[in-house]
Amino acid sequence: MLKKALFLCVFLFFIESLFADNILATIEINGITVNGGLVYVAVYSNENDYKAEKPSVKFILSPVNSKISHNIELPNGEYVISVFQDTNSNENLDTNIFGIPSEPIGKTNYSLRGAPGDFNKLKTPVNNISTKLIINLGKVKALGVI
Repeated sequence: MLKKALFLCVFLFFIESLFADNILATIEINGITVNGGLVYVAVYSNENDYKAEKPSVKFILSPVNSKISHNIELPNGEYVISVFQDTNSNENLDTNIFGIPSEPIGKTNYSLRGAPGDFNKLKTPVNNISTKLIINLGKVKALGVI
């Protein structure tokens, strides 16, 4: 019986240690058009997945205000959060003939001017110090246009 209890304690300690590095992060999305469609969120944890558009986590939010805060548990690391509002409810990010999004988008560390850049440019840390990720939705602006 003592061996079983000891094994159970070690097992529970091991399981707890697997999740001990997770951080409760808040994703704050600003600039949402109320009643303008669902908001699609994708979380990327590395460059290869970002390039392949294979998010580690993805979810859909139904906005009731122009700002949404959503809590998510993530391991300590660096992430790119990509968001778009599906204004025509077709479940896809629509683009024009040049590939520029025609629906409101946002990404971590992206000013909505020109091309967003790669994972290394857009990534932001999630750790014990940095737990709030702010995304501002808007239309992409061409470079040089004010």
